[in-house]
Amino acid sequence: MAMVTYVLIGGYALLIGLASLLQWKEKGYQLRTMLFIILSLSMFLTIQLPYKEWLLNLLIVEFILLHVVTVAEGLYTKKQLTYSHHIIRFVFHCILLIMVSKFTK
Repeated sequence: MAMVTYVLIGGYALLIGLASLLQWKEKGYQLRTMLFIILSLSMFLTIQLPYKEWLLNLLIVEFILLHVVTVAEGLYTKKQLTYSHHIIRFVFHCILLIMVSKFTK
């Protein structure tokens, strides 16, 4: 169960990082793009931590920050939010956090 969780979080961080790098290449430097890259790298570093007690807390903070950045990105680029996209993301984050909480306790 722990290995599946690590793979899901690592894959998710990889996808966010790659999408951010491609956006940076296409549109040039933007603060939002850099925040996505930083959050992606922080997720990779978080799953490498030897302290399991910190893992859940740091992932919660990272997922909250990720939601804030994605909402800001949606409002800035499209001038509106795609609620279904954010709800699906929120559910995915909750599932990941539940999986992490199962093996950290």
